[in-house]
Amino acid sequence: MLRPRPTFVHGKLANRLEKRQVNQVLRGLALLLLICSCAPAPVRTAPFRARPDAVVAGDLRGPFTGRVIDAQGGSPVAGALVYAAWTYEIGAGLPQPGGFREAVASTDADGKYVVPVVTDAPVNAHLSDFVLVIYKRGYVAYRSDRRFADLGPRLDFAQLHNEVQLERWREDFSHARHLRYVGGGAAVTALTRWEAEDAIAELSGDRAGPGELIPNLGTGPYVVAAQLLTPADIKGQTRFDGNFETGPLGDEPDTSEYSSQHYKALGSPETFDVALRVWRSDAGGAQERYEELIGTLQAPDLTDEMASRSLRAVEGDVRGVAFLDGPRGLVVLLTCGENQCTSMDDAVALGHMIDDRIQQLWPLKEQP
Repeated sequence: MLRPRPTFVHGKLANRLEKRQVNQVLRGLALLLLICSCAPAPVRTAPFRARPDAVVAGDLRGPFTGRVIDAQGGSPVAGALVYAAWTYEIGAGLPQPGGFREAVASTDADGKYVVPVVTDAPVNAHLSDFVLVIYKRGYVAYRSDRRFADLGPRLDFAQLHNEVQLERWREDFSHARHLRYVGGGAAVTALTRWEAEDAIAELSGDRAGPGELIPNLGTGPYVVAAQLLTPADIKGQTRFDGNFETGPLGDEPDTSEYSSQHYKALGSPETFDVALRVWRSDAGGAQERYEELIGTLQAPDLTDEMASRSLRAVEGDVRGVAFLDGPRGLVVLLTCGENQCTSMDDAVALGHMIDDRIQQLWPLKEQP
């Protein structure tokens, strides 16, 4: 007669099985955490195609290849500067500049260029944009994101096997507008320095320009972000004793509808940086843009303490202030790192400075 085994044997066996399963789960979690810790920083979906003959989105990280030719004769353009810039951001609704990476190359005898993959991303930042600039004296520069003729978005750029047709420079083109279109970067600035004298002469009125520098401005003065806030304004409010490097943000160039300025604290982390973005439209368009901005923020505080409407917002280590100036059709967004603006009061004070300066630069005959 068979007798049943003591129940405690089954208990011990069950305990061993449970422990083994728990250990397997723990090892799996540890492996998952290791994989996540080694994963690359998030990358925004590229707004351009991988190849001219494909509809698949490209990769902002690269690599990038192409060929540069003369738009008139079709001959290769050798020795043209190829400047690549990757822009990183920290945060989502209140994006704070997270640094940038750049690469410099030139076209070979056949007009071909190669830009390698970017690898050393800044810590805790996500890749948000990529811009390729091709420049050679005697030609209109090429940007991967914008056209020179109307500053509209370029839709024919491809990551691989891209074809660039450089238009020859004409005397009726504006050097001031061309420099604004080309943008920054140490290598680009060095090569475009020769244009600065003609650009200054145009803007000062000493030399007749070819006409409107930025099309479709509408009424009122052309207000840009660099006019609205200076490094001295920031240092006077926050008591920061360092220095700033200033220039436009890498997201897109100045147009009739957008302008930006980045105040990068030299020798300090990004939490000391300040960024200013200005959108310009008509009254209805500005209202829509402001509502869109509210929708991107996490629990904004709608204070309405300046201009037509205003808000405060905090995301991570970034403090932000935004306001709508309805009569002028302006929307302004200021973001400030927590080490620069140690309290929200600092960011709000800078916002009031910007609002006051707008009213000085663009006075209205009748205040609403």
